[in-house]
Amino acid sequence: MAKNPATKETAESLASKQREISVSEFFLKNRHLLGFDNPRKALLTTVKEAVDNALDACEEAGILPEVSVEMRQTGDDRFRVSVTDNGPGIVRAQIPKIFAKLLYGSKFHRLRMSRGQQGIGISAAGMYGQLTTGAATRILSRPASGAAHGIEVHIDTRKNAPVILKDEQVNWRPEFYPTHEDGKPGKPVT
Repeated sequence: MAKNPATKETAESLASKQREISVSEFFLKNRHLLGFDNPRKALLTTVKEAVDNALDACEEAGILPEVSVEMRQTGDDRFRVSVTDNGPGIVRAQIPKIFAKLLYGSKFHRLRMSRGQQGIGISAAGMYGQLTTGAATRILSRPASGAAHGIEVHIDTRKNAPVILKDEQVNWRPEFYPTHEDGKPGKPVT
């Protein structure tokens, strides 16, 4: 009995099977490329990216940085990472893009070395958290010239776009932030 010859593909049939893959969808399937190989490395990468961003922002604004990192275990394999700093803040319109859109940043075009420059780090950390816990990335920021905003975002991995889950103007209450060694409340931080 003769086998049916395999149907040969044409350029048109092959083209009909093609689809665009967003950068976030690619990294979602290849998260090891971003430093999220396992939970321990993911926690380290998350802290590093957040601290690098805080240091870069303070440096660019000419501010002596004060950075605080808090990690709380919330379950067997779950942690909440909070990084606060005294940097210049982030304007409201930029928050979703910075934290929930891969390859969005301000330093990629520069020709000098910097701690972070790909526009992947902090949004990838949020994407990893979303993937592993389902939780949103929560951001509180107050630029010197504006009101404080509390925003919660997810990343739509198919579109590489932020999905805003919560967006509100908030009261700026520094007593909720880390204290200095002398026990006095910390400065308002972003």
